[in-house]
Amino acid sequence: MRIILLLSFLLSIQLGAQSLNEKLAEETCLCIEAINFEGFTMKQKENQLGICIMSAISKHKPAFDQAHNGKSISEIDMEKVGEEVGLEMVNLCPFTFMQIVEETEEVNPIQLKIELGKISGIEKSQFNTVNLESGDGSLLKFLWLWDFKGSDYLIKNTYKGKWMNILYSEIPLYDSKKGKYIHFKVIEGIEIGE
Repeated sequence: MRIILLLSFLLSIQLGAQSLNEKLAEETCLCIEAINFEGFTMKQKENQLGICIMSAISKHKPAFDQAHNGKSISEIDMEKVGEEVGLEMVNLCPFTFMQIVEETEEVNPIQLKIELGKISGIEKSQFNTVNLESGDGSLLKFLWLWDFKGSDYLIKNTYKGKWMNILYSEIPLYDSKKGKYIHFKVIEGIEIGE
């Protein structure tokens, strides 16, 4: 009897996770469908897919936390979550999914730019924003979306009082509140400046 109850419980957890992946895939499909990927590089498409998946997770946070036993995002194998959501997307919105995985010619390869200044702080939200005060006193904002060379300066707070070079790219990301693409400065690397 205990074995039957245990199997029933495990099956309900599996079905709950499966329905959660379907919900995440539905939300991600809707997010992706609103984007025109013309001129996007493969990396930009992957980044936008990741942002859409994270947005879907935030809409279903309690169910996501329950399915992953309350683990934080950093403790979860997010690549595996992305694969599971991607498999559901193939069933739910195959044509939408194809526009992400189709290879496109890189007409405009990502060009890195550089800014020198002192990091005045980090705004922590779904995506961290790094504030850089340049030499002329202006404040520039950069998105911290992924791991990059020099991210340890930010993680360990060893940037304080130092002049830093921020290497960044400008990536068009869809802003659903504004209903259009906005060019964001995304950090690709940080090094001590002079």
